[in-house]
Amino acid sequence: MACGGGDKKGVKKPVAKKDTNAAPKKETDEDRDRKRMNAAHKLVPEGSTCLPLSLKEAGAPRLEVAAINSELVVCAIDIEPDRLLGPVACWKVDLKASPIGLVSIPAAPIPGRGLSVRLDDRCARGYCLPKDAKVPGDRIVHMTWHPDGAKVAVVVGDDLHLYDAASKAHEKSFSIRGEKGVLGTPNAVHWVGDVLYVEGSDDASAAVWAFKPDGTAIGAIEAIGTTKPASTRGGSFSVLDKNRVAVAEQGFTTMTIYEGDTGKRSKLVRKLTKPPCKADELTAYWAGNTGVGDKCKAHMAKTFDHLVGATAVAGSKSLVVTLRGDRLGELGLVDPKSLAEKSALKLPWCAADGGGEGAATPAPEKDSKAADKPAPKKSMTRGPATKGGSGDEDPCAGGE
Repeated sequence: MACGGGDKKGVKKPVAKKDTNAAPKKETDEDRDRKRMNAAHKLVPEGSTCLPLSLKEAGAPRLEVAAINSELVVCAIDIEPDRLLGPVACWKVDLKASPIGLVSIPAAPIPGRGLSVRLDDRCARGYCLPKDAKVPGDRIVHMTWHPDGAKVAVVVGDDLHLYDAASKAHEKSFSIRGEKGVLGTPNAVHWVGDVLYVEGSDDASAAVWAFKPDGTAIGAIEAIGTTKPASTRGGSFSVLDKNRVAVAEQGFTTMTIYEGDTGKRSKLVRKLTKPPCKADELTAYWAGNTGVGDKCKAHMAKTFDHLVGATAVAGSKSLVVTLRGDRLGELGLVDPKSLAEKSALKLPWCAADGGGEGAATPAPEKDSKAADKPAPKKSMTRGPATKGGSGDEDPCAGGE
């Protein structure tokens, strides 16, 4: 106090006024990707080495199988319309482990298989629609990458748009309607070899139409012995390998295989026991209507439910099929000539507490004693078969 200034007040620094007129920061594609990744990790914990039990719940991501770079891969794909996050998790199936294990790998679209996504403004994952393109009311579109990653296709309403994958530049558009075009509402697009496949459905039918990338309509994949398209209702569409696709009808009762390079078709038929059902009960069952007796319903559920919507990839000796229903989490090894299931690979589920990395419940013993290998690419040299921890043959060696 003797030096003076004891009661001097501090000088307040001026506070900059916030500019209320400043435009909000524009969200970037990287911001959106980060949000989707964070949302994905809430559905499946990052690095998880087991299947979360939440995948059994309604609206959960859907399991799909693929053979990528000689590895058998399973991905969880989000199909909930309010989210449509795309692939939320992917795993390499470790057949050397005993029991079979899962190794977490970066989530990415399965080559050739399509995704449904929601538009951000007028863009699907950064691929923006032309100014004159109509945006659907639900803002849901369908996209796929060519297996070599160079091109991207996006189906919006009546049109298919092609883009350069690297620059994201729009290259061309063509209509998917017309004489040989899609009927009903398009709900998926896939790119296999030099052919684009568009799935569509309405109240009367559900089928798959093929197009060349130049816009030439090839037409619907028709079942052999009829002029009607092979139906995916109660069945599924599968990408078997780098050239072949397949439409399985009514829970793998039949399968129509289509070769994209030649247009050649072949048909597989599954031998089934005569069901304890009347003709009208069978019709009602596949139409999802009432009027199916308990005995008939129990037989049909046991025979077909795990195969309704099941998709497959081709192996050198078997079709590897993602089973559904009460057999979710199993990969069926199906005879590629008779469609009979030979054995199954059971993937590990997480513990009831939600699990996480390495938190898997012991899986039952594998049913297979001679698991199969996905078919090798013609351009690849097939290596020697590797053996799993239980002595089984590796079903992913030499895969597409």
